[in-house]
Amino acid sequence: MKTCPNCGSKMEPSVNFCTNCGADLRNVALDSEEHSVQASEPKMTRVGNRKETSEPKDSSNNNREGRATVNSRSVQSTQENTSSQQSNYQQPRPQSQVGRQFTQAVQNFDAHNMWQWFVNSWKHPFSDQQSERWYGWITLIVEDLLIGLGLFIGEQRAAGAADSMLGGTNIMNSSAGFTFGTAIEVAFFLALTEAAWILAAYLAYKVIYGKSRDFLDLTNHVVQTSNLSAIFIVVYFVFMLLMGPAGVAFSAVMLWLSILFFSMALTVVVLGHQNPVHDKFYGYFLFIALQFITGLILFLIIGGTVMGQIGSSIPGL
Repeated sequence: MKTCPNCGSKMEPSVNFCTNCGADLRNVALDSEEHSVQASEPKMTRVGNRKETSEPKDSSNNNREGRATVNSRSVQSTQENTSSQQSNYQQPRPQSQVGRQFTQAVQNFDAHNMWQWFVNSWKHPFSDQQSERWYGWITLIVEDLLIGLGLFIGEQRAAGAADSMLGGTNIMNSSAGFTFGTAIEVAFFLALTEAAWILAAYLAYKVIYGKSRDFLDLTNHVVQTSNLSAIFIVVYFVFMLLMGPAGVAFSAVMLWLSILFFSMALTVVVLGHQNPVHDKFYGYFLFIALQFITGLILFLIIGGTVMGQIGSSIPGL
């Protein structure tokens, strides 16, 4: 632009005479800010009959926006990958109901509480107690293992004593048929028999009183009522372990007492409640019949084999 020296008007560079006052502008130099002003002014472009301004874009802002978009996408992708990995590797597989109950039982095990349950059951056998539902079966399994191991230890000690007294009979070698595996078979047979008899009590209870009880709670009640038998079984095992042949007779008495108390507990649990729906006599008759049938079946399937192994293991006695 040119500035008129006479009136100060702004003229285009191509104008030679001021259109306002007529002064000569041919020797007037262009303004020094011409280029900077032109650089800062937006360019005008014609589109049809309209003029549009094309402003210069800020490349730095565009770059920052682009980087922010890329970063946000990468963060989102990372989060999606992390969530998929967590879903694939960190989420545990759902456990079955039995598995959850077993895990919870192991976590909640308290030896003091179980001992207190034993003490209360010895003082008040038929009273209701709050206890873990698996106390009864744990007690039965431990008792059955003690019976099987007691037979194994007692048989080995009796055979050794017979060899030393009779001399040259070699009963110890001939009794090798009664192995530790046989003791486990005895415990397994006893556990199955107890389960069958408790099931018979469960069915008889349902017939007499017209309602069902939880099988594990019923087992707890039976074992709690017969928990004096646990003392007899422990005494039996100690005598078989320490006394040898001299303690066999006393150990046999302890074993029979434990069986007697368990049978009495089943009877008390079946008949010990009030308000029966059907006559207790017929319910108890059903219980005895189921006991006999299940016991006979188990003896024919498993018990005969186990007893045969025990009998063949002591040929000289």
